[in-house]
Amino acid sequence: MTPRSQKAAATEPVIRDIVPSEAVHFSGLTAPALRTVLGEAALPADCWRIGAFLEGEPAGLLLSAPGFETMQDLTTLMVAPGFRRRGIGRALLNTLHQRAQAAGKRGLVARWSNRLPRAQEFQALLASAGWSAPVETRRRMTWRVGDWRKGFPRRDQILARLRAHGLNDRSLAELGPEGLAAFRKENAALIAAGRAPEWASAEGWIEGADSDLSLVLHDRDGALCGWIAVYYQPQWQRWFVPQGWVVREKVPQGWLVGGIASLIARLEEKAGPEGQIIAQPPAGIAGGMEAMLHRHFGPYAVAMDFLNESEFLFRRDGG
Repeated sequence: MTPRSQKAAATEPVIRDIVPSEAVHFSGLTAPALRTVLGEAALPADCWRIGAFLEGEPAGLLLSAPGFETMQDLTTLMVAPGFRRRGIGRALLNTLHQRAQAAGKRGLVARWSNRLPRAQEFQALLASAGWSAPVETRRRMTWRVGDWRKGFPRRDQILARLRAHGLNDRSLAELGPEGLAAFRKENAALIAAGRAPEWASAEGWIEGADSDLSLVLHDRDGALCGWIAVYYQPQWQRWFVPQGWVVREKVPQGWLVGGIASLIARLEEKAGPEGQIIAQPPAGIAGGMEAMLHRHFGPYAVAMDFLNESEFLFRRDGG
């Protein structure tokens, strides 16, 4: 061990928010899609970029963004190779725990690729901090908006045919306040009747969703048949689709494909062909979109993998 590394090993890391001028020193510690976050002059609320320093040198990085239902997402946790096994990862994770709890978050959640390097070490760190055992929950697929035409050349004809057969697709913005209130009631009624699963509750995603792109699907008689949730993530300059769902009887009729066709047409108009869309639907859900997206559009994805998920819930007594 060199004198400099001996001194660093004996020094406690300094953990603090990093500023845009320091972005160049941390860009190698996160995925290319997240590097723009480091240079942003101002971040949205509850988006955190936290750095670890040893003797003034950048040693580790943690990025975090708001999740669903008052959860806080851990999106990056990386320690520079020359500073590993010195407790820096644990110090960054502890800081996230403290900050999220102080912000009133319900808990923390991490999702990572099955292709993540050093995944075993990351899982061991979370386990040592009391996080849940990881579960493979989602297939993640990323596309450039313009590339959808390769896998969906008859998009407009398919959408027109489904609309002629009763598909009524409207955005949250097009529903208006009264329509939104009716959607919430219809959604709750479907769940109460056992025609929709608990996770299909609109209350879990409707707040904060992109009102121009998130869609509600009705039949020609006005009965609720499904929905597609969409969020814009400005910190990554992409549109995020966590899930879409239709009632069982509409699955073989292709109504979820129709909803996706409408979404892509709207997104292409709003973002242009260079826009990026990322879907992270739960795997193996009846009426969900994971299998459909993979079957029809998987070959045209820029990237595709499975996500492991772990969470840490704060106790109500403050623990």
